[in-house]
Amino acid sequence: MHLVRQRQLTHPRVSVVIMMRNEAATIGWTLDSLERQELDELFEVVFVDGASDDGTIETIQAHPLSEKVDTTIAVLPAENSGMCVAQNVGADLARGEILLFMQADLRVRSRTGLAESLACFDDPEVIGSTFVGLGPDDLFDRYDFWGQVFMSRYVGDRVEKDFDLKFNGVRREIFQQIGGFDEERLPLGGNDFDFEMRLRDVGKVADSGVEVEHLHALGKRHTALGLLKKYCRNSEVAGATAALYHRYRHRVPGYWSRVVQQWTLVLLCVSSLLPPTWPWAPLLVVAAGFWWNRAAYRHVRDPRLVLVPVLSVAALYAFAWYFTAGVVRGKTLYEFDNRMR
Repeated sequence: MHLVRQRQLTHPRVSVVIMMRNEAATIGWTLDSLERQELDELFEVVFVDGASDDGTIETIQAHPLSEKVDTTIAVLPAENSGMCVAQNVGADLARGEILLFMQADLRVRSRTGLAESLACFDDPEVIGSTFVGLGPDDLFDRYDFWGQVFMSRYVGDRVEKDFDLKFNGVRREIFQQIGGFDEERLPLGGNDFDFEMRLRDVGKVADSGVEVEHLHALGKRHTALGLLKKYCRNSEVAGATAALYHRYRHRVPGYWSRVVQQWTLVLLCVSSLLPPTWPWAPLLVVAAGFWWNRAAYRHVRDPRLVLVPVLSVAALYAFAWYFTAGVVRGKTLYEFDNRMR
């Protein structure tokens, strides 16, 4: 690891930690959101980069935020072990008593979002904070075709009390106490749920009510192959965290419905490969593919929609394989750099 830039002139109370890799197309939204924050207290931003080669670092350095607040940019080697490692490195470099983990493709709607999140910690019993996660409704038309196919399922999304490390705060001492993020089992995804459960085991997590839009890969060129890679990674994460979800099932609304759906898809895909089940099992896989991507048919208007069922079926078989592999291994291994192509 080496530091590209380090400007530490103050003693901030809160450190915003952002991990990134090839996010030049999206990070401007995040930088703008932070630059316009109205906060009476000092804050710093710690960027941890996974060896980007698309100008992400140059975008940060050229942005006014770099002169407005203390910033640190750390670059990990190209062979780094994933997002979980980057988040732990960012936490180690941060100097604030409150760590706020953020991603490089977000837009905070309110100018007081950071202040509202920080206000949660005025209660000494609070050790963590949540936010309200929103879909990219008013920017949906800016995505290319395959980007719209992927993001269509999030149109109208509103997740209350969200905790997926997109705008979540935690007290530094508690972060260290519970051991940070699990680099051994979940280096490439799934660490958000694991960390949240361990956090809730030791204290109170408050809701900030701050609305944050997730503009996933907005401005990037999406391809069907890129989406399939994304689905492979997400499927492995679902499998690797299956045991965790079972352990904390009393905290997960709709847990058993989730389990039934996951294993039904796995069994359906496996059975469709056996000649005695033809043609019914393969037809059911196709039907499941239509159902799974049903949001695309509601929100996307493009003749290329006829290609979506092919992607859907491929994604279901990928889910069956990578989900099962994740369950068996109990850890994430699939590398995905978020290029979407």
